[in-house]
Amino acid sequence: MKNISIATRGYLQSGDARTMQLATVSDGRPWVATVYFVADDDMNLYWLSWPDRMHSSNIAAVSDAAAAVVVKADQPVIGVQMAGEAQEVSDPVVVREMTEKYIAKYRQGEQFYPAFLAGTNRHKMYRLSPTRVQLFDELHHAEASPIMVVSQD
Repeated sequence: MKNISIATRGYLQSGDARTMQLATVSDGRPWVATVYFVADDDMNLYWLSWPDRMHSSNIAAVSDAAAAVVVKADQPVIGVQMAGEAQEVSDPVVVREMTEKYIAKYRQGEQFYPAFLAGTNRHKMYRLSPTRVQLFDELHHAEASPIMVVSQD
């Protein structure tokens, strides 16, 4: 299981995994948005968004969220699915670290952190902290996919 966790973390942090589909809910109605993201070593996913976007508004009302990340779309497919709690990130240390990862991955966003510190940025940073993570890996684990990586339910 440890190797599966390491592989999953590596997939989430790779340059091959560039966008995620973020599922949120409000008033019992689901919504899915596609966002760019970065991941930390604990498989938390971080993204930047305007607080008035539907997915951001939904998170402010209901923190339950889920995400799907396609690592390899052609066959054999590799993807990661997760569910957990989403929230806005306000810790300047975490924001700085994730902004650095974002800049390294996407080659943009250099202005975000100074604007965050100044309180002038329209974007906010959000995090999905997973309580369940599944790896779907037809390339390396075809006979076992999907594989539960994290389950705190």
